[in-house]
Amino acid sequence: MTNLINKIICLLIVLGTAVSVSAAPEAEYKKLVKSWALNADGSQVFHYNMELTIYSYLAMRSLYGESFIQYNPEYQTLKINSSYTKQKDGTIVKTPDNAFVEVLPRTAVDAPAYNQLKEMVVVHTGLELGATIYLDYTITSKAGYLPELDIFEPIQQASPVKEYSLSVTVPVDRDLSYSLANPEVMAKMNVEEGMRTISWNLKNVKPASLAPMQRIESGDIQYLACSTFENNKEALNYLFEQFDHPESMPLVSLAETLTEGKNTDTEKLQAIHNFIVNDFAHSRLSLNETGYRIRPAEDVIRTAYGTDAELINLLYGLLSAAKIETKVCAAYPVKDPQECSILKAIRLFIQAKADGQTYLLTSGSPKMSEIGWTADYCNIRDLKTGEEMDLTPCSPDLSYDVTMKLTDKEAVSTIKADIPAAFVAYSDSKVTAFSGGDKNASVSQKGNMITVNYQTTEKVETVPGYYLLRLPDSPAGVSHQPYASFNSTRDCNLFLPYAPNETYTYTIEVPANMELSTPVAEKNISNAAGNCIQTIKQNGNKVEVSRSLKIDSNLIKRSDYPAFHTLMAAWADINNTQLLFKQK
Repeated sequence: MTNLINKIICLLIVLGTAVSVSAAPEAEYKKLVKSWALNADGSQVFHYNMELTIYSYLAMRSLYGESFIQYNPEYQTLKINSSYTKQKDGTIVKTPDNAFVEVLPRTAVDAPAYNQLKEMVVVHTGLELGATIYLDYTITSKAGYLPELDIFEPIQQASPVKEYSLSVTVPVDRDLSYSLANPEVMAKMNVEEGMRTISWNLKNVKPASLAPMQRIESGDIQYLACSTFENNKEALNYLFEQFDHPESMPLVSLAETLTEGKNTDTEKLQAIHNFIVNDFAHSRLSLNETGYRIRPAEDVIRTAYGTDAELINLLYGLLSAAKIETKVCAAYPVKDPQECSILKAIRLFIQAKADGQTYLLTSGSPKMSEIGWTADYCNIRDLKTGEEMDLTPCSPDLSYDVTMKLTDKEAVSTIKADIPAAFVAYSDSKVTAFSGGDKNASVSQKGNMITVNYQTTEKVETVPGYYLLRLPDSPAGVSHQPYASFNSTRDCNLFLPYAPNETYTYTIEVPANMELSTPVAEKNISNAAGNCIQTIKQNGNKVEVSRSLKIDSNLIKRSDYPAFHTLMAAWADINNTQLLFKQK
């Protein structure tokens, strides 16, 4: 017995050691320096310096074995000031010449117009556990390449940072708006030789969380925002001035071709939006990567690909040429208007109006822009005027009323579904994704709610003496979303696309030779995240089931996440979405 106890104690010690080792960071930045400067002649300089110590084989072989530096050699010069590794015993291993490899950035592979972009891959040599990587480089941009100093820089890195220095330098006669999303760190100002420098020194910065579904709106992501644009109107106009005029003949001619035979503005809008979404290759290059340049719509049409901004430009031009009321909108991920001059952080979308309906269009999805869900968390501006826009967030309320007739072989369901229009592709006028394949389904729309009436027939799973009936639900329902099966713990807030509100009622007609085997019950869970109610009742030969879920907010705070997970576990539990009957 003593020997067994000793073995158990040893095992616990080993497990405890394993846990403590796994909790240690893979690597740590001993020092990280990032500085930006706008010179008096309009040129810009970005300086980067890091000292990174490796603690694990994962960090050595995968996470930090290489550094990637993207730049445009037509307008920018990259200078590697120093690159070497100091091993644990102090030995210096300089990065050899053949460890500097220039490649085409992945985001530019399918965009020939941007194939001049380069990515310098620095392969770090001499790595071992305990070694420290030293890398220092400078990127200098010619005057006129970048419109202004425009910075939106996440603070937290994949690994903790012991000492983190950030600075921005501009001529004293230039305006500079700035903000660091960390109220504990105060900015320092220094004026020297006609240049003004704002700097921040941070200590012991924790690593960024790896949990999915984080957004700046949730408050978890720290960032530095700086700009020398005078105001948001000036910044947005810089982009809008590159947009094509809808009166241009290529746009007018193409719009006429696309809308030929279309009788309503809605049909015209659908045809044009489908063309943008489905007939073009979508480049992943960001505005920052393209130097905030937008190719003319004619070039995009001719080459059949474009960046998001370029395809938004084309979509705007075609809709306007088709005489559909259209605005280009820019969404900033924070409400604070002080930071609205930042271009790097914006997301572009189109607001169009047709036949009394408002559409929020993107270049890459047939559905409503996600901004429609999160308008309350964003600052939204008209790209042309710079004026703030009021978007009413869409309602996510979803309800199904289902009448089912059960036999020993199948279940025939008659369903009335009220579905938010935001769940349905704009091009899916018959709502085929929600009508269960019923070609005779009827569809009507009132405001932002679509009502579908349809029938489906499903086989009933059987084993001798028992019948398993699965209750139909919406393909857009919460139980089909990835966050319904997230981990039970989370180290940051969770930001949902919308706050779900779902209701299902089922009335099941049971044949005389069957009886309900699933126990009649009522479950009601109400907590800090929302509530979940599920009831099963029997009334003669009819079984009535009611299920409802309501989450109170898009933003699930970390402290409320256990409550949210409890609701998700109850809602997605397969035992609550099926009924068992037995033969009498």
